[in-house]
Parts: sequence; structure tokens; C-alpha cells
Amino acid sequence: MSRLGRTFRSILMRYLLLLVVIPTPTAWSFNVSDIFEIGSAYITHLTLHELGHQLVADEVGVTNHKISFFTQRKGEFYLGLSTYDSIPRESRLPYAMGGERMNSISFEYNIEAYRYHPTTFNKAMLFFDTMGFLGYTLLANYVNPDNHCYDPTLIREETGMSKEILLSFVLTKTTMNVWRIFNPETRWSPVIDSNEDSIWFQLKYRF
Repeated sequence: MSRLGRTFRSILMRYLLLLVVIPTPTAWSFNVSDIFEIGSAYITHLTLHELGHQLVADEVGVTNHKISFFTQRKGEFYLGLSTYDSIPRESRLPYAMGGERMNSISFEYNIEAYRYHPTTFNKAMLFFDTMGFLGYTLLANYVNPDNHCYDPTLIREETGMSKEILLSFVLTKTTMNVWRIFNPETRWSPVIDSNEDSIWFQLKYRF
């Protein structure tokens, strides 16, 4: 079996184990009539991700920064795309991490919103904030690894991190957040953070 095949098998086995250990509540089921709210949640998730890049761009000297949605560039289609004319060398990694940071903030808000008001919109927002960066990393690592506009690809290029290490960071964070959804008393939260030239994984504990 190829390395790619082993990677996907490992991911699949971990999430199958979660499905066995953590019973999925009926509140997570979706109705066809909820499709508008699910779509609205995804657009909100996507917009927040791109705004995360915009906020960093305003702070670190990026020139002529633009956000586009459902657009094409160099023959590639993007649901959301942030572009600029120039960026300081030391700002590339913080800029690439901007979208993930914003979605992490959104996750913390939406996990509370879901617990108090488990509406379709809140459930969908929580799902996208939980799984979005994992899907993005798999896309950038294994489906289209030559696209240098993808955030995970930029992160790997700026840090020298391998695909497997980045995926392990993202997969661990995703798995922990899935656990938090079904275990409301959990007091820790996983964080992927960065500075100008490196990223790290850490746990925050709420006393």
C-alpha cells in the first residue's frame, strides 16, 4: 500500500473509532428543508476565513489585498481566494495562518451557540469550523499539492514542515475538537499557533 493509502486508512480508522466510542446524538441529523441554513453557514464560514487573512494583511504591510469568492485564477477554481501585490517576507506565515486562526475563534463561539441553541445553522457552522481545515489540508497535501495558493501549502513552504507532520497537527486538533463537541465538560482546547517562521501545537486549559 502506498504512503498516501496508509495515510487515508489511518485517518479513516481514527474517525471510525470515534463513531464507536462517541454516540452521535439525533440533534446532528439534517433535514432536506434545512439546506438553505447549511448553505448560509458555509458562506459565513468561508467569509470569516477570508476575513482572517484580511485582518492579518492590514497589520503586516500587505499591499493591495483583495478577497474574491467563487472565482478562477490561472485555470483553478476557488470558493474563496485572498490575493495581494506584495507582502513582507516575515509576514507570509502569519498571513497564511490568518484564515485558520479566524475559524478557530469562530469554533469557540459556535460550540457554545450549538449547546444552547442547536439550530441547523449553528450545527452546520460548528461542523464547518471543526472539519474545514482538515479537508483543506488533505486537498493541499494530496489532491492538488502543486497549488501554491492553498494555505496549508504556504504553511509547509514557510516552515519546511512535511505533509505528514502538518496533517498530524491538524488531525489531532480536529479529533480533540470532535471530542469536545460530545463532551461539554472538557476544559482544555487545542490551538495551532505561529510566529514569523514556525508553527506549534498547544493545549489551553480553562480553570
